[in-house]
Amino acid sequence: MNSGSNKQRKALGKGLSALLPPRTTSPMAVAAAAAPSPVHDLPPARLPIDAIEPNPMQPRVSFQPERLEELATSIRSNGIIQPLIVRRHETSYQIVAGERRWRAAKLAGMTEVPVVVQEVADRAMLELALVENIQREDLNPIETAHAFERLNREMGLSHEEIGRRTGKDRTSIANAVRLLKLPQAVQLLLAEHRISMGHARAVLGLPAADQQLQVAEKAAAQGMSVRQVEALVQELTSSRGKGGRGSKHESHTDPNVKAAIDELERALGTRVRIVELSEQRGRIEIEYYSQAELDRIFQQITGAN
Repeated sequence: MNSGSNKQRKALGKGLSALLPPRTTSPMAVAAAAAPSPVHDLPPARLPIDAIEPNPMQPRVSFQPERLEELATSIRSNGIIQPLIVRRHETSYQIVAGERRWRAAKLAGMTEVPVVVQEVADRAMLELALVENIQREDLNPIETAHAFERLNREMGLSHEEIGRRTGKDRTSIANAVRLLKLPQAVQLLLAEHRISMGHARAVLGLPAADQQLQVAEKAAAQGMSVRQVEALVQELTSSRGKGGRGSKHESHTDPNVKAAIDELERALGTRVRIVELSEQRGRIEIEYYSQAELDRIFQQITGAN
């Protein structure tokens, strides 16, 4: 099974790479292509910095002060090399792309900034804001997860479609969205980089929110490695007792079962569990995170249009 599995992986990888855009794909081009009507550029201009408002659809929640100060120092010396992209909004302008530059320019004491004014619809603006930040990897893991979730929920994009726009594979997208199932306190630890994605994925293996928080806080406080957290999670789940639901929770020693899980997750673009009930019986569990995601998985399995 291993050799066949490897061949399948190579074929799948080749198919995905053919679908995904190069990393240099312009976020503006992506959003413009998705817009319901053409985007018309106006000539470059300079606008008073106070006449510009932040993007209300900005997926970034936090801007690191030290990074902003570094950018402000650069702007004081060199100015803003790449103009902001803005759109008209009532009596002012809204940022479409370039909020970090705008914030740093304010810190640098600038009164005007270079801009390109474009006509951008709400839908395209939302997609641009999300895709630009994901492509540039400016978001923390939780912000990224929320961005993927919004593209799915508000834009109606499947994980495969999100992958084509952002250059991410479907499994990475599904794993990121799963992080939103963690308690808020654990999400905060991850957003603040006090635990890693590996820690968070391991903690998701625990069934109870209080256990997830307890283990995550212990990992952050003691500087535990991902392997140490995985071992602790395994110990806690196995101690729930033999024969109970989840007593064999994903702890597969059979490499064929592990390979089957990997292939299913790659094919379906979501989390898959194989629960062994006996030597001859078991259960396959497929996770989904929205109605749109369920419809996509259903169509993929059944071949329905």
